[in-house]
Amino acid sequence: MSNGTTKPKPRPLSVEEWREKRKKRYGNDGGKGGFRILPRRVLDCDAFNELSKSAKLVLILSLDELDYWLQKKHKGQPKRDSTVGALRNDGRFSLPNNLLKERGINGSDTIAKTRRELVAAGFWETVETGTLQHSGVFRWSDNWVTYNQRSIHDRMSMASHAKAPGYCHYPNIEKYNEARQARATDLQYSKILTAREDNAINPEPEFLVQLELFDELAA
Repeated sequence: MSNGTTKPKPRPLSVEEWREKRKKRYGNDGGKGGFRILPRRVLDCDAFNELSKSAKLVLILSLDELDYWLQKKHKGQPKRDSTVGALRNDGRFSLPNNLLKERGINGSDTIAKTRRELVAAGFWETVETGTLQHSGVFRWSDNWVTYNQRSIHDRMSMASHAKAPGYCHYPNIEKYNEARQARATDLQYSKILTAREDNAINPEPEFLVQLELFDELAA
């Protein structure tokens, strides 16, 4: 029975912690580790060949995050057939920024660009864009199969209905900006009224133009 408390989500791992995790897994492998297969059909397709070098590496890394369905272990459990094999969990996975940085994909802009490339090319779908503290969730997609059916101009363009990948640092950024603008305008309006009363200055024209954008503040 729930006691009304919510278990906090785990703290995101740092680059150093991801490095130690990778080295520990390598050290414990013993030559009997599993395989992550990049099918030749994927390797030879234009959708893969036209990716940037960084995006190709990130795509390969994403294969390691997939939860594969195995007959001996998962018989009777839900599975999803895909171009990279049978998958569990609907082919969902996460690739945190710090994991990618530890693997050599440096810079948040580069990471965002590679994610966008992979969604646009049809290898990934965005399930959750994520937040500053929690990684986004993606899903393996077979939409890359129709990549050659698109025009050259549209090949690396995201579909209008696709959810953009990446982190949303400020989920309520629009409301935040609106509130910030309102506070700034209130301050400017107050200065104008004070100046008029004191006959100290004439209000700047740009202040008046900005006030016209807010009916409730316009004189």
